[in-house]
Amino acid sequence: MGNSRKTIVALHGAGMTGAVFGGLAPHLPDHHFRALTLPGHDPQSSTDLLTNITSMAAWLKEKLAGGPGDVILVGHSMGALIALAAADAPEVAGLVLIGAAAKMPVNADLLKIARETPNEAIGMIVKWGVHGGHPQVGAVRTVLSAVMHAANPAAVGADLAVCDNFADGAALARAVRVPALVLSGDKDKMVKPAAGEQLAALIPDAHHVLLPECGHTAMVEMPIDTATALRDFIAAKIS
Repeated sequence: MGNSRKTIVALHGAGMTGAVFGGLAPHLPDHHFRALTLPGHDPQSSTDLLTNITSMAAWLKEKLAGGPGDVILVGHSMGALIALAAADAPEVAGLVLIGAAAKMPVNADLLKIARETPNEAIGMIVKWGVHGGHPQVGAVRTVLSAVMHAANPAAVGADLAVCDNFADGAALARAVRVPALVLSGDKDKMVKPAAGEQLAALIPDAHHVLLPECGHTAMVEMPIDTATALRDFIAAKIS
């Protein structure tokens, strides 16, 4: 199915930037790796935040480069919803969806906190998002916190609202026509692994992988295992 060397395009979750994939990229040396940052998330940028998955997917499609089947889209959490919505781009050969579900409702209290006191919301996400039993839990939470605090403070509230309002995930999943890998942490408190398994069941050609002792942020908590799953997926289903 084309060249074995692919371009991996990774898209972050709510309130984050492409820097959240910094620990994953070194473990994928056989492929080109591009971690994108959504408009409005870089505080040094003057661009506005996008307010729905449809506009985010349109922006993502404009960023894809190469010929048909050259790109593997990797999306984490909200980024997984965007990847689903962009899966029909001709460049896309496969999807890797991390910490993903067809629906991602957000607790009303968290939505309010994220709008009014984003730093408090970030603290909550960092605590819930990283498995408390991780052997380097403090270091992992520090990395995730640094990424989120470096982003535009308004992004976390806007993005969580985008996730909460999105209702088309199941329909998009059923419409996917490329192979997909859905990767869940078995200790994920933000998107239950059962919801990841259900998402994989909706996609015509999808495989669900459960990472043991992992929370919501597999690419930060278990970058080597995440990269291995991604490489195995490309070798088995794409190359």
